[in-house]
Amino acid sequence: MVRYFTHGTTLAYRTYGSGPLPLLAFHGFGRTGEDFAILEEVLGARVTIHAFDLHFHGQSPGYPDRADTPFTPDELAGYFSAFTDHIGAGRVLLLGYSLGGRIALSLAERMPGRLARVFLAAPDGLKTRPWYRGLAASSMGRKLYGRFVHDPRVTHAIINALRRTRLLSEKMHRFLVGQTDSRAKRQLVHDVWLSYRLIEPDLARVTANLREHHIPLYLFFGERDRIIRPAFGKALLAMAPQQVTRELLPFGHVLISPELGRAMEKYLE
Repeated sequence: MVRYFTHGTTLAYRTYGSGPLPLLAFHGFGRTGEDFAILEEVLGARVTIHAFDLHFHGQSPGYPDRADTPFTPDELAGYFSAFTDHIGAGRVLLLGYSLGGRIALSLAERMPGRLARVFLAAPDGLKTRPWYRGLAASSMGRKLYGRFVHDPRVTHAIINALRRTRLLSEKMHRFLVGQTDSRAKRQLVHDVWLSYRLIEPDLARVTANLREHHIPLYLFFGERDRIIRPAFGKALLAMAPQQVTRELLPFGHVLISPELGRAMEKYLE
């Protein structure tokens, strides 16, 4: 059953499992919180998963004005702190996959006192992207994003040229084309990238919070992932080796699976 929670903005969420540990889960780009249903059989006795549809996804409403007035890290922290209060929890666990990993890292930066553990699966947010920030921050860049929604030919020509020169892997090429091959998908790219452009976690502050609040963080990567490579986790691991654990799973980028649930389960003891 889809529920809704409002604190400034509104998000839809689904609940899976009935365990004593509350876990907030954030999905990847173009997906929904329903993806986390697959974890219920493995983890449902240990955790209660509150799986959100991120802004512009699934049953959550869109906020097209946020392309000009983007969400801020403090705004997201305020929302999920309020949700934590709403469910009567002192502290919660986080699970962020891909785009959702960037959300989870931002919360680890801004509301560490409300977190017990953080699980990240192939998370975005581990590497800064100055080209993305620069484009999204300027009015000209935002106009280019808008033009891309209506006519992707120039962008696709660049993507194809990068593939021909082998500056882009085949898997990354398929991923980028697959995420932008319809106007609806391109509109989603536009809305999400622009509205979340301020959600760029400061990893030094994240790791300082992990140490200060004694929060363990678990990184899971797919061995064959060419989108979020396992090597992306090395910096975070080096910055907080006592708090961060990295584990490789025998998959590509798609990690939400019973195997991920079993890998997480041993860290819930």
